[in-house]
Amino acid sequence: MGKSINWVREDPTGRLIFRRRYPEDVRPFLEKPGQRELKIPLGAKTIMTKEAFQKWEEAKRAFDRNVKAARAAKQRHETLKLGMKDALSPSRVAQLAKIFHRNWHLSDEEALRERGEDFADLTREAWNCLLPEFQEWRGTGDLEAMEGLWGKFADALISSEGLVVDADDSEGRERLLWAMNDVALEYADDAQARVRGKLVKVPPKPEGPANPKGGARTVSALLDAYKAAKWQGWSKSSHNAIGPVFRVLKDTIGGREVAKIDRVAAREVFELVQVLPLNMGRRREFSGMTVPQAVEEGKRVGHPFIGANTVNRAYMVQIAAVFNWAVDEDWAAKNPFSGLSVDDPVDDRDRREPFTSNQLSTLFSAAPWDKRQPHDAKKPGQFWVPLIALYSGMRMGEIACLRIMDIEVLEGVLAFRVRPHEGRALKTKESRRDLPVHSAILAMGFEAFVDHRRDKGQPSDLLFPDGKANSRGQGGAKLGEWFSGRLRELEIVGTKLGMHSFRHNFEDRLKAVGLHGRPEGQALGGRKVSGSEGSYGSEFPIKLLEEALEKVSYPGLELSHLRQI
Repeated sequence: MGKSINWVREDPTGRLIFRRRYPEDVRPFLEKPGQRELKIPLGAKTIMTKEAFQKWEEAKRAFDRNVKAARAAKQRHETLKLGMKDALSPSRVAQLAKIFHRNWHLSDEEALRERGEDFADLTREAWNCLLPEFQEWRGTGDLEAMEGLWGKFADALISSEGLVVDADDSEGRERLLWAMNDVALEYADDAQARVRGKLVKVPPKPEGPANPKGGARTVSALLDAYKAAKWQGWSKSSHNAIGPVFRVLKDTIGGREVAKIDRVAAREVFELVQVLPLNMGRRREFSGMTVPQAVEEGKRVGHPFIGANTVNRAYMVQIAAVFNWAVDEDWAAKNPFSGLSVDDPVDDRDRREPFTSNQLSTLFSAAPWDKRQPHDAKKPGQFWVPLIALYSGMRMGEIACLRIMDIEVLEGVLAFRVRPHEGRALKTKESRRDLPVHSAILAMGFEAFVDHRRDKGQPSDLLFPDGKANSRGQGGAKLGEWFSGRLRELEIVGTKLGMHSFRHNFEDRLKAVGLHGRPEGQALGGRKVSGSEGSYGSEFPIKLLEEALEKVSYPGLELSHLRQI
């Protein structure tokens, strides 16, 4: 009975144990860094008892608390690494106050369940004593008293949300203390009603700050609100990419009101971006400098600038996105950064080449593709990921981060179900899609390999264990490095040839069969169709996509030595 319950395992003696793996990206930030899983004996053998269920519930809550704390620590680490600070703006404080209010409700509910009348008596006495003080502090503005009581709670709240605030921001600190004292006054009636046995509704989880009311809507405040609205939906690589952009904006126009940023100010930022020192964030000589200071120092010593492609795609597109959001949220009437970009002398066609037919033949006749793949190979991703990329057009991260549960039979068709999950965010909403497995991949024994992985692993395990994300959250990064090394060994050269080149090969084959740009082709590639609001990958019948995919072939590429059926 025990083994059928999530995260309950039975050891050789029959003891039931709660065992749940921590996500890899948070393990370095756990209280015990590097801890792989939470293991808690449930005090029962074979059959779950009432006491075992209670311990199981406690273990689940402990796991969630640990992961939340680790994610907060990870966010603080990333913020510090980028040299950024989180401002205690009015909108941020309003969000923190709502979190504080909700947490208080949840804490009291749990304490009342566990301690019953003892907790109720203590609560009545505490409120009778403290409520008059809270009211007095509100009337007199006694910030020293507020700091004495609420200060430690404020620090814990800031830490739990993964924020890094400026210790010199006295205005923001005072704003937060006032808000927490007001929460106490607001909560008093609910707390006393709860201990009298009345049903009190717990407030919903608050959303991030957006469009704060009151005070100047500065660019720094805009960045805080934009981050709060978007951060959870981004991958780790997106977090890393946006950090330098935020730094540029904060160091140049951070204190200015968004509505007063005109085209002249936007061009000044644009001109500065064009002369940013290459690898500025990683170069020791620029450490501790603001962005304008680093630019001047770079010019003085003749350090190379970032390239046109980086100016346009890494900075100006991101800046324009921030200010488009500002327009949507009524922070500004128009986007002053719209259309600002530099001419790039490198043609798009020259950025990355697909593999030639001869290169594909050379590659897939060499190890590990020189013979059939055993299902228990230690690094199955090295064999399967490039082949799947060639016959599906999927991005490397999409393939490498597939879980065992993401391979399903849909309407009689074996399919990849590309979904976001704890270890992987998707690049765009169109990336979420169902894709049939090409017959060429099936012929190599892919379905039998999946069955083998199902027998050996958990549904949430990666299909390809060697496809795990690196420290930056990039799925399949080590696979990509291995593949690039393999190309060098085989002396297969070309413009930026790598794993992503297979996607270009796939697009070329779609063109060859008249599917490129058509809805079916866009669905297979995880791309948006003009005029569509959704993902075609989730709207097309899988059978129709299978018919389209089977038109993709590679004349001259011989893979019969890999077929198992």
